[in-house]
Order: sequence, then structure tokens, then C-alpha cells
Amino acid sequence: MKHLVNNSLLEFENVGSTNKVAAKILAAGKPVEGTVIITQFQSQGVGLGTNTWESQPGKNLLMSLILYPTFLEPARQFLLHKISSLAVMDTVRVLTQTEEITIKWPNDIYAGNKKIAGTLTNNIIAGNLIKSSVVGIGLNINQVTFSENLPNPVSMKMITGKTFEVKKVLNLLCEKIDHYYDLLKNNQVQLIDDLYLKSLLNYQVDANYKTGDEVFSGRIFNVSEYGKLQIMHGSRLREFDIKEIEYLLFG
Repeated sequence: MKHLVNNSLLEFENVGSTNKVAAKILAAGKPVEGTVIITQFQSQGVGLGTNTWESQPGKNLLMSLILYPTFLEPARQFLLHKISSLAVMDTVRVLTQTEEITIKWPNDIYAGNKKIAGTLTNNIIAGNLIKSSVVGIGLNINQVTFSENLPNPVSMKMITGKTFEVKKVLNLLCEKIDHYYDLLKNNQVQLIDDLYLKSLLNYQVDANYKTGDEVFSGRIFNVSEYGKLQIMHGSRLREFDIKEIEYLLFG
């Protein structure tokens, strides 16, 4: 089967952010779908909202992927986030040979209670279709020291004691993205939803959360089609949007 993802690879030594590079490329024309941009270092790596992404040069995978999911309605755009998260999770599970890899809603990949990767999807919507999508991924591979202000980072090398070839990790990740993107194009939405839900950190486990000044214990019930996290708090089903709730992983 011909692979869509990574059929065109653009490599850089140092950029501000691969997602910004991808946005500039899209603004200038229409690169082939599946184009991947990687860099050894990025000075302005971004996460969700105002979050940033720290990475030592050459140690980790810093990439963005360009897709044209015009078959997907804008209301269902969180599915793009689901498939990228599942692909990263699968890649880390295979290479570290551990099942302790989960998805922390909405955009982080965790090994135990430590963050190993993050994804960020930026969509351009025109009318009733998604014109283009840029999927940014940061995956900690060989870095073993991190800034003290990062609360809980970990890398594949820290888990296994092994040094990995970043390009080989990239190749496997692109195969996984191809797989899940094919499922999405073939409308296998229920399968994607089920896999994502079962892969969530704290799924079907009582855990502590914080919303505003309130701390409560609850159990993840579902994720809505719009990407909102649904938690059972006693007999009450509560729903939270991105940035409305915080996992209390150490409390």
C-alpha cells in the first residue's frame, strides 16, 4: 500500500515552530497531502493555548504534518486530534515495549504519570469543510535532562535506557498516522472513538480533578463528538471544555 504520510519530507536545522512553517507553506501554495516538516530545534515550539514545548537540539522528534481532510465536517474536527494521539501512543508503545502509555485528554501522551509527547492540530475551515489541517507533534525521544519548571517530563530513552534513531521513530509514526487516517477516511468513526476512549489516562478509574477553585473526585465517562471531556461525579455527569479542567495527577 502506498503511504500518504511522509511522501514529501522537508527538513530544517532550526525554525521558530514547524506548525508556523507549515502555515507559511500552505499560504504560499498547496503542498502535496502528507507533507511532513521536521526540525532539529525550534525556538518557539507551541502547545495548547499559551503552553510552550521545550526540546534540546537533535534529541527529539519535532514535526508537523499537512493534511486535506475535506471529507470531514468542521463539527467533527476533534477526530483529527484523536487519530494523531492514537498514532503517537501506538508508536511509543511499540518502541518502548510498554503498555503504560496513555492519552491525557485532550492533547498529551503520558508514560505513567509523566508527559512524553504532545500534539496540536490547527485547522483552516472554509464554509462547511476543513480546507486543510496542520498536525504538530513533539515527542521526547533521547533527551534525559529537562528544565526544572517542567513538572513531569519523560523520554523514550529515560524509560528504556536505549538511544533511538529519530528518523526511524518518524517512519513508524507516519505509518501509524496513515493507518488511522485511512480509518477516518473510511468512516470508521466508532472504532476510532472506542480506541481513543479506552486509551485515556484515568479511564474508568476514580481520580482527582480541579475546575476553578473546586477539587473533586470522578471517573471519565466519555468524550463528546465536539471533544469535551465527560466525567461522572457521583450520580452527576459533568462536561468540560479544553482548559476548564485540570488533572491532579499527584494529589
